[in-house]
Amino acid sequence: MQVMRALLVLVLGLTVSMKSGQGARLRGASVRLDLDPSVMPQIGRAASTIANMSLSPWTYRESRVESRLPRQIFHAVCLTSGCLSLQGGAENAGLEAKPIYHQVLVLHKISKQRPGTRRRKWYSLRLGTEVISVGCTCVRPSVVPQPPRAALF
Repeated sequence: MQVMRALLVLVLGLTVSMKSGQGARLRGASVRLDLDPSVMPQIGRAASTIANMSLSPWTYRESRVESRLPRQIFHAVCLTSGCLSLQGGAENAGLEAKPIYHQVLVLHKISKQRPGTRRRKWYSLRLGTEVISVGCTCVRPSVVPQPPRAALF
């Protein structure tokens, strides 16, 4: 449980409170999870400064899913197909701008009807992952060699 709590705090920036004295015997059991959205990390000015100074600049696109925690995730989108040259800033087609991907943990809210009540709903959380782009980098173009063509006689 401590490992799960640490992962949620480090990766998602969430404050987690788990109340149970059963320790490792919680597999398949329900655990109370209190999430504090006030500690969610925000993309700061430093991240946008790096994006603008890069030879493969990018901007961020918001992805919002109401049933996911965190609800809001930002994905980097490369602004150029090539990379900017150091002299003059013109786009260099000899290099390609490619996104950098990272896998993050997310929680998916699953709505359930509480037995015996009609109005009050409760939710369970399912741990999942999403692959997001976090920035862009310059790479050499990939060249796929073609097999030699047979003579057409």
